[in-house]
Amino acid sequence: MTEPVTDRPLTDDVLEAIDADTGLADAAKYLVMAALEGDDALAGLLDGTSTPQPRAPSDIETSEPVGAFLTSISVAGFRGIGPKAVLHLHPAPGITIVSGRNGSGKSSFAEALEYAVTGKSYRWENKAKLWRDSWRNLHQATPCEVRVGLTVEGADPTVVGVDWADDAALTDSVTWTQQGKSKRRSGTDDLGWNAAVELHRPILSYDEIGGLVEDSPSALYDALATLLGLDEITDAEKRLATALKTAKVPRSEASAGLRELRALVADIDDDRARSAATLLKKRAPDLDALLALASGSDNAAAQSLSSLRAMVELPVPEPTRAESVATMLQAAITAAVDGADDLSAAVARRHDVVEAALALHDESGDGPCPVCGVGELDEAWATHTRTALADEIEAMADYQRRRRDLDDARRSARALTDQLVDVKDGDGLDPVVVNAYRDAVGAARAVPTDAAEVPGHLRSTVPAVVEAGHAVRAAATAALTAREDRWAPVAGRIGAWVTLEADARTRDADVDNLDTAKKWITSHAAELRNRRLEPIAAQAREIWSELRQESNVDIGSISLQGTNTRRKAVLTGSVDGTSSEALAVMSQGELHALALALFIPRATTPSSPFRFIVLDDPIQAMDPAKVDGFVRVLSRLAATRQVVVFSHDDRLATAIRQLAVDARLIEVTRATGSAVTVSEASNPATRYVDDVFALVRDENVPDVVKRRACPGLFRLALESAAQQVFYAEQYKAGAGRVETEKRWSEVGSTRKRLALAAHGDAERDLNGWLSWRTERHPTLRIANAGTHGTDVVVDEMAVKDLRSMVKGILNP
Repeated sequence: MTEPVTDRPLTDDVLEAIDADTGLADAAKYLVMAALEGDDALAGLLDGTSTPQPRAPSDIETSEPVGAFLTSISVAGFRGIGPKAVLHLHPAPGITIVSGRNGSGKSSFAEALEYAVTGKSYRWENKAKLWRDSWRNLHQATPCEVRVGLTVEGADPTVVGVDWADDAALTDSVTWTQQGKSKRRSGTDDLGWNAAVELHRPILSYDEIGGLVEDSPSALYDALATLLGLDEITDAEKRLATALKTAKVPRSEASAGLRELRALVADIDDDRARSAATLLKKRAPDLDALLALASGSDNAAAQSLSSLRAMVELPVPEPTRAESVATMLQAAITAAVDGADDLSAAVARRHDVVEAALALHDESGDGPCPVCGVGELDEAWATHTRTALADEIEAMADYQRRRRDLDDARRSARALTDQLVDVKDGDGLDPVVVNAYRDAVGAARAVPTDAAEVPGHLRSTVPAVVEAGHAVRAAATAALTAREDRWAPVAGRIGAWVTLEADARTRDADVDNLDTAKKWITSHAAELRNRRLEPIAAQAREIWSELRQESNVDIGSISLQGTNTRRKAVLTGSVDGTSSEALAVMSQGELHALALALFIPRATTPSSPFRFIVLDDPIQAMDPAKVDGFVRVLSRLAATRQVVVFSHDDRLATAIRQLAVDARLIEVTRATGSAVTVSEASNPATRYVDDVFALVRDENVPDVVKRRACPGLFRLALESAAQQVFYAEQYKAGAGRVETEKRWSEVGSTRKRLALAAHGDAERDLNGWLSWRTERHPTLRIANAGTHGTDVVVDEMAVKDLRSMVKGILNP
């Protein structure tokens, strides 16, 4: 038989396939591996919080998990068991057959074990509600509990318990785990079996055996995919599909937003909208330019509104300014004219004669006027003349001041008209308003040449400019506001789209890589699945070769094909050498045998923490030849596994006896009130005792043969009992299977093996133990007689001593 199927990490297979694909980009490779690891790994890789780490298959460390054997199954108030009943099991590799008629309660032990270990029952999930509601025992429903005893390598004996309150529903159970004397822990997480229960399901019922192959090819596909851990591939595909869908959202939203934005700017009469339309036509629009346009920092866009903003801020004279300037100018003109009249008289009186006369008077003193000869140039005249001359000088200064005021007034009048601002056409303003302003400005600028007419001109024209200017301002403000009101939402949309597009551009590479990764894993999924399946298929074909006794059907390839609703498991084969699809031509018994062949390899992989495999009524549909083959398969499994088979079919126990296979035979019987009794019908050690009895009583066997054969059977009986006890004690103490087998195999003598069973130490003195019961010394001497060549006589009394000694070893 081939070696047991080993668990090669799925990531190893994927890494090999990826490395062989030289056309696959590294980014896509990392995404495939991250998707296989889980949601967090994929999310971390996409958002940059984790860095991809190249790995090789050798980077992945695998180790054999801690193994567990069953020591007991205790049930009360559950299914067919009323008062508490306990099924004790030998926690070591070997076969235990639990038999009993239908309704005896044996399957209740199997169902209780399945529910405690897996949290569900295949049979319950596929039955009608009425059946599911009858899970409590009818005769004694309380207490309702299950206890599963386990030996776990490296740990104290462990118990998994399930309890139901008196009024609890089936799913309202409370499950707990207890190691040694420590406190109970809720659930079974401490055992670390959650994933292993699906990957290495250790319990298979008759219903489930049939369901694997009888429901549909897709059901078998799902069962194999789960057993092989192929859900990882499906989950990775789903993760990549979900991530791809998410990564596409920004680009989808940006594309939809671009279409809407293009339509929006096309309907807006605005230079900025036209600039935006030009930018948006490009395959990859300039996001910085669009953002500058939307925010108003674009120079070209700002210039397009400069004339309109200028008209909003159009300089307009204050309404009182014209009157103020006109009044000032008119006053300055009047003052200048009056001052000129006064000054002309003063100037007429002021002449050189007056000045000369004053000088003459100063030099000659009083005397007649040299000009008229009549007047007298005396001191009084001189004083009067000097006063008048001073007045004339003051009048001249006043005149000059008025002339300056007039010049200032004229400049103010000119400034008032010179500062009037022209306006341009367009920008959406009403031409009537613009032209009215221009006309008013033109009229105001037509200043009369006669200064005396200017004040009246200002009073008549400037108010019209003020009125028209305010009208232009109002119109420009309304036009600018309207344009900004139209543009503001567009600017907001542009800004929002720029954000969307920027996000989309950062995700575009992710979209491409995710799409590539998804397509890769989808296209390689079938190859990966069947690569994982092949070791299982090879061992299944080998097991089938044992189970197919007298069957015309031979099994060829086993493969998983299709996906989703078109998935199916395909088993090719031949009937009497003619190719055919195997499932279509198999009988029910053959289908059940095939289901076992597919189930057993995965349940017995070294990576399974379950050192036990439990089968409930596996041979119902098998013919006798297949039962014999099944026993041979069980015998090989029992070399490394604790094999427990529940069966109401006596053919299995019969085949065990006929094929001389070492196995414990346990019978389950049910009395009134669902009182279930468990008793051991046969044990390998006691079977050796029975064989000795049969040999001794057989008169047709010569005495010389009996003398030579009986010591060997004695030794086998004693060592079988001792091995059972030693293995059980070692496993209960948490010792590993390999270590236990090594200790046993290294001890060669029967005496030392008895010391291992009695004291756990092969070197301990056994005399005290042998002396404890009178039959032990004589019985051991007979067992050693064959080894030492001693000729002994074995009678029925000696065999009875052997039975007592074996019983004492098994039940110390």
